[in-house]
Amino acid sequence: MKKTLVTIALTGALMINLSAFASALNPEAEALYKKAESAFVGKDLSAAETSLVEALKLEPDNAFFRYILGQVQFKASNFLEAKSNLEIVGRSRPSPDKGDDYNKKLKGSKKKIKDLQEAFNKAGSEKFDIYQKNKDNPNKLKLAVTIYQAFRLNPPLRYKNFKLLESIIQTYEEALKKSFDGSEWQKEPMLQLAFLYEIANKKDKAAEVYMRALDYVEDPNEEFVITHKFDYLNRSNKEKLLDTIEAGEFTRQDLEELIGSGSQKISEDDKKKIEDIIADARAKLEDSTTDEERESVLEEIKATIIEKQKRGELPGQEELKKKLEKEGKTMEEYLKEKGI
Repeated sequence: MKKTLVTIALTGALMINLSAFASALNPEAEALYKKAESAFVGKDLSAAETSLVEALKLEPDNAFFRYILGQVQFKASNFLEAKSNLEIVGRSRPSPDKGDDYNKKLKGSKKKIKDLQEAFNKAGSEKFDIYQKNKDNPNKLKLAVTIYQAFRLNPPLRYKNFKLLESIIQTYEEALKKSFDGSEWQKEPMLQLAFLYEIANKKDKAAEVYMRALDYVEDPNEEFVITHKFDYLNRSNKEKLLDTIEAGEFTRQDLEELIGSGSQKISEDDKKKIEDIIADARAKLEDSTTDEERESVLEEIKATIIEKQKRGELPGQEELKKKLEKEGKTMEEYLKEKGI
């Protein structure tokens, strides 16, 4: 049987079927997809990537071209680009205009994306280790870029090292003065800074960079990507939390922090309880097709946490209980502050 892009092995156990994703509306885009197939069969990942990028210039909203591109980039160990493209697919919503087949394929691809998060986390941790070993290096900009890469790939690192963000952002701002004053535009570093602004909760500054970046776009795909990033800024904290859970970026440690037990040593049984909450929510999100269904999942998470907290079934709750009593807050109010 002829080998095609249908059998791309991303890891020893992970195989993806790509024949189902070749659903272009534009004949030129379809031809470029087939060209990418041929390049992959010839083990030329670079040429396959180039053809898929060109296809996306013709159909920037084709989530399946973007999904395949992300997978090819992942196989080539181009983790940052893969993360960017797969993240867009993961944040995409079902579209009634595109039909049931499109939405079914989107759901399937999103399930596969979350399975890659462990590899992305590992790559991010490796970048952070490089930073740790070289943090006294006088080349602050190089260190800042390394931290950006670590935070981009491994979301939990952002929460654990939040104080680093301010100094990193300052380093970027100083290096990009010419871009800010309009005398020079450095596209990729400015977009990196926009991401850092976003995770530092500097939404207005991130939006400003994305808006400025739209003045320098070179093709429809680039415009689509930047517009997607800008639109994502306007999603609510609840929506973003759901996206994070569905993408597999929200971990047990994150939920431990959320419910106030992150600093406590907890038992394996307690860990299992927390992991079950996340796994149950993730499974329900995968089957949700409307905003209302996604919202109900979050309400279920909230109700589960509150009920278990009332019954004393969550780890590390004594310290949180004292904290809430001191501040005069209920568990419901606490979770609302956290985005639930």
